[in-house]
Amino acid sequence: MSTRKAPLESKIVKKVLEHLRSRGAFATKTYGNPLVTRGLPDITGCYRGRYIAFEVKRDSSGKPTEIQAFRLAEITRAGGIARVISSVQEAEAILDRIDAIQEARLRDRKKPPTSSP
Repeated sequence: MSTRKAPLESKIVKKVLEHLRSRGAFATKTYGNPLVTRGLPDITGCYRGRYIAFEVKRDSSGKPTEIQAFRLAEITRAGGIARVISSVQEAEAILDRIDAIQEARLRDRKKPPTSSP
């Protein structure tokens, strides 16, 4: 049995922010205080025109609080991408998916129109 602890959430947030920025995203850490809306995700930003929000947990078994889950659902309903993540790899996979969708849209735009007989 491994006694290795999961990395601190703050370390994961820092690494995710670095990765997002290295890919050209605008991303920022959200800090809670009495003037900030409760339950906002740890990281918010924009990547290729899409609003992204990540609630970071130390490991994959971490669950968002009720208010955090509510905020993630609000963001999703508004058209953003909001997820609970626990690693840079999970954030990277989400950005990869956004890239794939954008590239597919660009390919579709470049296709010549089909002519009718």
